[in-house]
Amino acid sequence: MLVTRRPALPAARSGRPGLPALLGWLVVASIVLIGCGGGTKLTSSSQSSSATSVQSPANSSAALLNTGISQANAKQYQQAETTFRDVLVVSPNNKYAWYNLGLVAQVQNQSSPAVADYSKAISIDPKYTPAMYNKAILLERTDLQSALALYRQITSINPKAATAYLRESFVYDRLHNQSAAKKARAQALALDPSLSTVRSPG
Repeated sequence: MLVTRRPALPAARSGRPGLPALLGWLVVASIVLIGCGGGTKLTSSSQSSSATSVQSPANSSAALLNTGISQANAKQYQQAETTFRDVLVVSPNNKYAWYNLGLVAQVQNQSSPAVADYSKAISIDPKYTPAMYNKAILLERTDLQSALALYRQITSINPKAATAYLRESFVYDRLHNQSAAKKARAQALALDPSLSTVRSPG
C-alpha cells in the first residue's frame, strides 16, 4: 500500500457541529484501499506504462493525489483543485480525485460544486460512503429527505456507521419525527458512546 486514507469525521464536538472534519483532510489513493467504501483498485485495467513514461497510471494518480493533498493542507486550494483535475486526465473515473475536489469546494463554502463532485464519486462507486456522508451534510441545508436517504444508505452499507446514525437523528428531529430521532440516536450511542457530546447543528 502506497498511502492510506482517512475518511471525513462526523461533526465537531464543539463550536460548529455541522461541519465534517475537513482538517483531517483528504482521501488519498493507494494501490489497494481498505475501509469505508470497500477495498478496490484504483486503475484495474491500465497498469502498463508507455515507452515515454516510467510511471503507471495508478502510480501517477497516487503521486498527483499526494501533491494535491499537500497543497490543500497548505490552503492552496486553487492549486489543489488543478492537481486533482490533473488526476482525472490520467484516470477519469478516479473517485478519490472527485471526492477531494468536493472537499476542496466544501471547505470554501461552494456547496453546489461540492455536491456535484461528491455525486460523481458516488456514480463511480455507489458504495463510496465518505462521499455520501459529506454530500448528505450539505443536503441537510436544502433537502432533508435526500440527506436522510443518504444516511440510511450509508447505514445499510455499514451498520456500524455510528456518525451516520447520529446525523440521521438530527434530520429526523428537524422533520419532527421524535420517535425515529430517538431510535437513530440510540443506535449511534450504542456504537460509539463518545458521540453523546456532539450537538445537533440545529
